[in-house]
Order: sequence, then structure tokens, then C-alpha cells
Amino acid sequence: MPKLKRPSNDYGSYSSSELCLSLQNNSFRNFGKRALDGTFNINCINSNLDAPSLFYDHPNGEIWIGDATAWLKTLENESVDLIFADPPYNINKAEWDSFESQEDYIKWSLLWLKEASRVLKSNGTLYICGFSEILADIKHPALKHFEGCRWLIWHYKNKANLGSDWGRSDECILHFRKSRRFTFNIDNIRLPYSNHTLKYPTHPQAETSQYGDKKNGGRLWTPNPLGAKPKDVIEIPTTCNGMNEKTPHPTQKPEELLRKFILVSSNPGDIVIDPFLGSGTTAVVSEQLGRKWKGCDISMEYSFWAAKRIELVQRKSVQEWIQFDAKNTERRKSIR
Repeated sequence: MPKLKRPSNDYGSYSSSELCLSLQNNSFRNFGKRALDGTFNINCINSNLDAPSLFYDHPNGEIWIGDATAWLKTLENESVDLIFADPPYNINKAEWDSFESQEDYIKWSLLWLKEASRVLKSNGTLYICGFSEILADIKHPALKHFEGCRWLIWHYKNKANLGSDWGRSDECILHFRKSRRFTFNIDNIRLPYSNHTLKYPTHPQAETSQYGDKKNGGRLWTPNPLGAKPKDVIEIPTTCNGMNEKTPHPTQKPEELLRKFILVSSNPGDIVIDPFLGSGTTAVVSEQLGRKWKGCDISMEYSFWAAKRIELVQRKSVQEWIQFDAKNTERRKSIR
């Protein structure tokens, strides 16, 4: 793997040999801490990807190195509450993001999706990221393993568009549900109402409205005190240089985005997994929000970054994290 530029937050780029030497000699720094919360397993250095090995063991979770499908096969039936997956997109983004054809990519996707469905509890959820043109090929055949699916849009405005085609400003996320009775804590991710709604909080609805008097028993609609229901278009910036969470990973997802999905689709103490862990955002956010977590990746370098991020997680209450994201949203609105 070619070395990547070291970012401002010191998530250095390491070759496998450098990581192996550091782990064998126990010469890596404690990331500025007095002692590590987790432990590294040096016996997995030359692991076979088809036989995943434990790389990092933490009181709340585990990071494994190996093939995603092979790792999922080691998990018990209906043992997981939530899966967040950011798999390869088959767009040649990196060495691990290339397949012989789109047909091969679809076949490979359905193999790990079948295992993902097997390990999910009956009220569990799977989120899978991708571009629309990629996920469109996967959604229908994958539905034989799930009860339903919603198509979500992650919209961002801070990404450069240097090509000659339509500029991309979104990625898509499929929300697969194992059954119709899936965990969905909507109150955790409600949004502020618009000024217009707050100006007229209680008013009669038109007769043609589903909230009209004749259809609603004469009851007037009033705003929920916790805020408006979230929409299926989620606007959050991509990770960028200068962010403390940024690593050199080429497809890293923002922590703020993951907090929405983990807050709405799991409860404290639930088990959240990521079969394509990358730089560890799913595990980091699960640790922030008091969930148990497990993840797997084929890259020792990415897994090391993930472990470092987990060791440096800031301790806040769930409500403090919700307020933290709300303040960031308002800050972004104020500077536009």
C-alpha cells in the first residue's frame, strides 16, 4: 500500500512492516495517555485474511483483521443489534476497491449481505453506504434477506468537483430492516422546526390534509416538543483536513453522520458491528454513545488508526453528544 500524506492531527501513515516492528517491540506510544484501555495482539501480524484474527481487544469491543464475509461467518445467529457497512464501491478508489466486473461485485455483495442478515437480531438494522448507481444494483436482490428498505441521501456541500460530468454532492445509504418491528428511536434525532412552523404552532388544517378535522377527529396538530421528524435527506459535511477526527483513509465517514444512525437504530449496551471498519468511525461513535462494538478490516494500518481513535474517545453523555451535533448544525447555518 502506498504511503499517504501525514495529516495535521498526526494519524501517520505506516507500512505493515513498521507496524509489525512497533507491536513486536511494544515501542508504540500510548497516544499521550498514561495507559491504554485496550491491548494489541501481536500474534495476528501475518494472519490469513480468510481466517480473521483479533488485532485489538478493548473492554467494550474488538477489532479483527481479515475478510469481511469470513469474519461475519464467525458471529452467532441473531447476535447483533445494528450493522453499519461502508464497503468498497467498485470505483477503483484504492487497491481494495476494484472488481473484475459489476456482476462480480454484486455477487460478492450478496454473499456478505446474506451473512449480515443472519447475524442481525429480528429487530435489527443494516445501513449500507454507496453511490446511487452502485446501490441500485444491490437493493432488489438483497431484499430477499430483509423485510424492507428505505433509501436515504447523505448530502454534502464541501467536496470539490473537478470532473467534466455532473458534480457529485451526495452519497446514498440503504436502510435495510430485518423485520417490520425494528429499533427506531426517532426522538433521539429530531430536528428544530422551521420559523414558519413555530410562528403558527397550532392551526386548523385543510380538509384535504391527512390532519384535517374530519379525518383527525377534530384534533389540531401541534409541534412535538422534541422537534420535527428527520427527513430522508441528511446534510452533513464530509470529513476534511483540519478536523480532529480526520485520518488519511480515502473514504472516511464523519462521526456526526454515524451518530445519527447509531442513536436512532440502537440502544445503550447494544452490539454494533462494522465488517468494513476502515479507520474506525463506527467503533468510535459506538464507544462515544455507550454501545458495544466489533469491527473487521483487511488493513492493519487502518485498524491501527481505528484503535488509536478509540483510545482517544472523548467522554460525554449521550445528551451532550446530541447537543454537540445540534450546535454544529446551527453554526454551519449561521456562516452561510
